[in-house]
Amino acid sequence: MPKLLAALYLLLMVAAGWRLFGMAWSRGLKIAAAAGLVIPIPMLFLLPALMQPDRPFADLLRAIGIALMLGGAVSLLGGMAGAWLRARRA
Repeated sequence: MPKLLAALYLLLMVAAGWRLFGMAWSRGLKIAAAAGLVIPIPMLFLLPALMQPDRPFADLLRAIGIALMLGGAVSLLGGMAGAWLRARRA
C-alpha cells in the first residue's frame, strides 16, 4: 500500500506539471503553484521528524520526506517538460 501511494503521488505530480504548463499564468505564479502542490505531502513526514528529532525513526521520517519532496519536484518538472515538448511539436 505505501508503494502504491508513493507512485500515485508521483503520477499526480506529473499530471499537475503537465496541466500547470498549459495555463496562461506568469512564471512566478506557476512556480508558487508548483511549490504549493509539491510541499504538503512531504511535510507530513518532515514536520514530526523536525519537531521531535530524538524520537525513534525520526531520521527515517526525515529521509522519506526529503525523498518525496525531491521525487515530487522532479516528477512535476517532468510533466512540465513533457507538455513543453508536445507544445513545441504542435
